[in-house]
Amino acid sequence: MYQKSKAQFENYSRKCGADLVILDKPLDESFHRPLLSQKLLIPSALQQYDIALFLDLDIIISDQAPSIFDYLPEDKCFGAVLDPRGTEEFNRTWGHIPRILEETNEIYFTDRHFEADPLLQGSINGGVFIFRPRKTADIFRDYYFSDHNQGALNSFEETPFAYFSQINNWFEALPAAFNVQVLYKIKGTERGNQIENSEKKLPGFFKKYYYKKTGYCFYPTQKYRNFVKDIISDNYFVHFSGNYPIVYK
Repeated sequence: MYQKSKAQFENYSRKCGADLVILDKPLDESFHRPLLSQKLLIPSALQQYDIALFLDLDIIISDQAPSIFDYLPEDKCFGAVLDPRGTEEFNRTWGHIPRILEETNEIYFTDRHFEADPLLQGSINGGVFIFRPRKTADIFRDYYFSDHNQGALNSFEETPFAYFSQINNWFEALPAAFNVQVLYKIKGTERGNQIENSEKKLPGFFKKYYYKKTGYCFYPTQKYRNFVKDIISDNYFVHFSGNYPIVYK
C-alpha cells in the first residue's frame, strides 16, 4: 500500500518543508497493548522534531491541501478532527447502533473508564493527528504502559489521545477537511446511499470473491470512483477507513 502512496506523501512533505518518516515496525515489541494502541508511542519516537504529523496509509492527500502545520497554534500540542457526533452524516451512518447515537461526548469517555471532565470536547479518529512530540511524549507513553483498561468498548489510541490532550487544554480541533472518512460519505449522505444501493445489486458471488481477494468491503464501481474523486477535490485528506477501496489519483 505504501508504494502506491509514496509519491503523494513525498510531495506533501516537500510542500510542508518536512521530513518523511516511515514507521514500519512495532514501537513496542513486547506488545503491552495492541498495535493500534502503539500510536501512543509515536511522540516518544519522534522527539527530535518540534512538531509532527501522523497519517494512516489509507489516506489520499488532495493536491490543494495546505500545510497542516499551520493549523496547530503555538499554545496547543495535539490536533485532530473531532468525530461529527450529532450531525446528519453521523446519525445516518450509525443509525443501526442505538448505543452510539445515544452516546454523549462525556459518556463516550466514561464508558471507556476515563473520568468526566469539563474540558472534554469529543472523540476523534486516529488516522490523522498533529502533535508536538517533546511536549506530549511522556503522558502518552505513561498511559500506554499503565494498567488502565478501556473495557469492552476499547478504542485503542483514539480515546487516550483525545482525553489527555483535552483535559490538559492541549487540544486543537482541526478543520474537518483534514480527515474526511469515506465511510460517512457512503453511509451518511443521499448520494452515498444511492451508490451503496447500486453496489448491492452486483452479483453476490462476484462481490464475495472481490471482498475476499482484496480485503475491501465495497466494490469500486465507476459511480463510487467518481464520488470519491469529488470528495478528494473538495477536501484535503480523504480517509478510506472501514476497508473502503482506495481510489488513487
